[in-house]
Amino acid sequence: MSFLSGLRREWVTIQVPGTLPEIPFRTYVSYSGDELPDVPADAAELSWLEQAARHQQDYLASDFEYATRDISRGAVADLLGDGAALPADFERFLAGDGLRDRLRSATDCYFDLGDAVVPVDGGRLLHLISDSQVVYHWLLYLGDDGGSAVVSTGYPAGFELDAEDVAYWQQEGWEFILVADSFAEFIWRWWMDNEIFFRAAVDKVALLADQQTYVEQYGGPFTSIAVEAPPEKALSVGRRSALPRWGRWLWSRRRRA
Repeated sequence: MSFLSGLRREWVTIQVPGTLPEIPFRTYVSYSGDELPDVPADAAELSWLEQAARHQQDYLASDFEYATRDISRGAVADLLGDGAALPADFERFLAGDGLRDRLRSATDCYFDLGDAVVPVDGGRLLHLISDSQVVYHWLLYLGDDGGSAVVSTGYPAGFELDAEDVAYWQQEGWEFILVADSFAEFIWRWWMDNEIFFRAAVDKVALLADQQTYVEQYGGPFTSIAVEAPPEKALSVGRRSALPRWGRWLWSRRRRA
């Protein structure tokens, strides 16, 4: 059985404003993979992202100070090897002029390729994004057959762990979840969800017509993701009291670096 075939399919994200029922005090929720808005046919071209507004102050826009390895074409090549084939949509994103600063995150997520790729049955995992509290992660699956997908997990896959942390994670219940069938699908849903959040919850203005249609196509969220934090801590970075044990350790390592 291949790595992907053994995973359940859900979309792990922030709670998108307008989807019901509302679930309080959850940093992330899941939406059923069968109850998601349709992805545009041309999503992989990324022209929609090229035309989006820039958010240069967001953590996704530039090298975050606590990231182990920022995302770039060179850094990806260092991890995968110079001759490694990349999915066309991911290659297009890496080659694009400033595409990363068209994205933003309601939970201050940031790009981080980690320490190493993770071998799995039929391919490898490349770490993409970490949550600001280091409690959740999204990784790109690169299949030996040329296929790709995006998975998520609470486990810090792709980061070096010491013996104590290995023992900790052996006791924790965690899994990989298949969240998108391609990088383009993942980045499009991420962009839509977070743009809707900032418009509805931060700017407090009515959604655009396409955003409202998108929300209406969603199913209801459910709480299979055990990532909880009080609202005042959900957006914090570098506050040790808001972090789980792994997050506190990584925070300390970065502070010493």
